Amino acid sequence: MSRSTMVKCFASIALIAIAGAVYRSVQADDDAQVAAKAKVPKQELRDFMHKKLEASNKILEGLVLEDTDLIKQGATVLSEMSAAEKWRVSNDAMYQQFSQEFQRTAAKLVEAAKEKNLDRAALRWMDTTMSCIECHRFVRNELVVGQ
Repeated sequence: MSRSTMVKCFASIALIAIAGAVYRSVQADDDAQVAAKAKVPKQELRDFMHKKLEASNKILEGLVLEDTDLIKQGATVLSEMSAAEKWRVSNDAMYQQFSQEFQRTAAKLVEAAKEKNLDRAALRWMDTTMSCIECHRFVRNELVVGQ
């Protein structure tokens, strides 16, 4: 593994650790409030988001092991999930923009994995993770607290 790839993998690990901590720290309250507004049962939304986290872990594992098949599997799951109806928990214009950005970055991640380009996959993974974090922040601060 090259030094630059290792650095990118460690950066990805740090991002996923931060994302996981943020997600777990607010998951229960956010899920309950967002689920109520979206008319989705709380446990169903929680299970859906947990599957998203499992797919994210698969991507991270693939990056660390330089296994583009694992990256592609996880990225494909994220991409498919982002198109699911359960994903659309709000009609808010900003939320829709965050959702579309996540879909774009997840598709680029799938593409990078198919091309077996680990460096580009690592960068697309960071983009996807940041998109996820920014959307969760928006949902917490604007859609949940702001109303």
